Amino acid sequence: MKTLLVCAGGFSTTMMMEAMKKVVKGSEKLAIEDYPMEAIGVDKLERYIDEYDVILVGPQLSHKYEYIAQEAKKRRKPTVLLTSDIYGSMDGSTVMKQAILAYRKNQQSKS
Repeated sequence: MKTLLVCAGGFSTTMMMEAMKKVVKGSEKLAIEDYPMEAIGVDKLERYIDEYDVILVGPQLSHKYEYIAQEAKKRRKPTVLLTSDIYGSMDGSTVMKQAILAYRKNQQSKS
């Protein structure tokens, strides 16, 4: 499951991505090679969106979420708008759960 994290500049999502990687590495059930991730600024979305399975959006982009969600929907990719609470606490575990659930739900809807 390839995950793309999108924020205004890509900086804060890099910190979230590292928190998520730490969760995967610490898991007995998940293998880091199965969960590649990248953090980008929203200005690079068009260039990268096709390469990923799930799109996570930082709360600072809530005003652009409709646009991002529509771009992802065109490509049949799920999106998750992260909440300020989860994002602010850098809760990598909860974000990984949200990403996996969105991905699985999307896969089921394609069946």
